[in-house]
Amino acid sequence: MKTALAAIAFATIAFVVPVQAESIALATVKCSDLATMNDDDGKFLFAWLLGYAGGQASDTTLDLGATDAIGKNIGEYCAANPDVGVVSAVMNVLSE
Repeated sequence: MKTALAAIAFATIAFVVPVQAESIALATVKCSDLATMNDDDGKFLFAWLLGYAGGQASDTTLDLGATDAIGKNIGEYCAANPDVGVVSAVMNVLSE
């Protein structure tokens, strides 16, 4: 059942997210870069980062009710630490 839901979610994203020729090395994206991202890119990056952090923690759950607070905390952390990579920022915020 989980595999089927994952396949449906992936298929939905594949058809909704426009294909872009741009490739981003996420390990090089700094907190300061978030301020220049458009909303769609920022939302996609946020979802990817939460998935990445969950994968690193072997946690496949996503608390949708907590995403606003997590986003706020990441924003505050990044505002205070603009030279930190966003991957590191998310891992730091989620480990608090």
